[in-house]
Amino acid sequence: MADNELKESARRTFLRTAAGVAAASLVSTPAAKAAAPARRLRIGAHGVGSSSFTSYCWSDLIAPDKAPNSQRGNFGTPFLNMDITHVWDVDPVVSQKYADRLGATAVKKYDDMVGQVDGVIFGGYNEAPYYHLLARPYLEAGIPIYLSRPFSYRMRDIDTILDLAAKHGTAIIATAKHEHYNEVPTLKARIKNVAPIQCVQATCNSGDFPMHWHTQTMLLRILGYDVEKVALITDNPDRANYVQQTFLFKGWEGQKPFLCTLQGAVNEDSFSINIMGRQNQTSATMVRSPSWQDSLLYRYAPQVIDMQRTFESKKNWQPLEEVRKKTEVFLTAYYSHKERGGAPVAVGSVPADWAAPFPKPGWIDESMFKA
Repeated sequence: MADNELKESARRTFLRTAAGVAAASLVSTPAAKAAAPARRLRIGAHGVGSSSFTSYCWSDLIAPDKAPNSQRGNFGTPFLNMDITHVWDVDPVVSQKYADRLGATAVKKYDDMVGQVDGVIFGGYNEAPYYHLLARPYLEAGIPIYLSRPFSYRMRDIDTILDLAAKHGTAIIATAKHEHYNEVPTLKARIKNVAPIQCVQATCNSGDFPMHWHTQTMLLRILGYDVEKVALITDNPDRANYVQQTFLFKGWEGQKPFLCTLQGAVNEDSFSINIMGRQNQTSATMVRSPSWQDSLLYRYAPQVIDMQRTFESKKNWQPLEEVRKKTEVFLTAYYSHKERGGAPVAVGSVPADWAAPFPKPGWIDESMFKA
């Protein structure tokens, strides 16, 4: 079967199987809260090294009295219904050190948490190219998972993940932290006041690697996923000093196609977004606070809360097709930079087996998945 046929077959499979699961995407309701389990959720932390959000900030929220970064300040009391009970990292020394600080159990094999936890947080950046292998046993066991950015470095691999999730009815939340901010629903609601959109201009901190992923996915949640072409110019997609990314949105009824530009440089601001219409415009911005407590509350807590909602409800945070589209836009941008010198590339044209360069090649010895 040709590569394009394989890709389309995989896509059709998970879309068809996921129809019921995706339709029940998680919404915060009183009923959902009432269904929360009486005991605290047992959570596995997968990938806890220096490149992981789990060790950097999320544990300050989930286990404030035990967190590795607790000396930097936290809220002083738990406000979530989760405990990190099991830990795995490719480096057993890192895994054991993290587990000891949280009073958790360090497991020896990547799949040893199956049957022991209610959800798994895959938080490692260096592990992202291997998520389709690391997450398989949990997807097959129906254990809800969180996937950190950028989810996958090949379309073939993200389709493997989504196919497994759909086949086994396993809930997924795969996001960047900006997607959970209040500015997302606010700007979505304001768009009708500026429609039709003429153009969108956004800025970001280019240090948000890879390739300002956080603001990129935030823009998609606000503006939609019907992107026709993407172009990326940067000095380094992984750790950029400057970025210039351009999206061509297809448009919809009453809305002509329009351009969205995302520009980044090394600065302290999280993002700014300006949506310009024919007569009106609307905007939002976030400046980073020097206070760690403020950062936890405004920049990280919303995402962790939505992780918990997904684990409790066992329902997808968003339709699987949107997870796929976010990955596809990311890979199209990377393909533009690496293979086309920054020229626009049609979304959907990147070969399923083309892989963006891994941040740490050989980080995981794939022979362990055959043992």
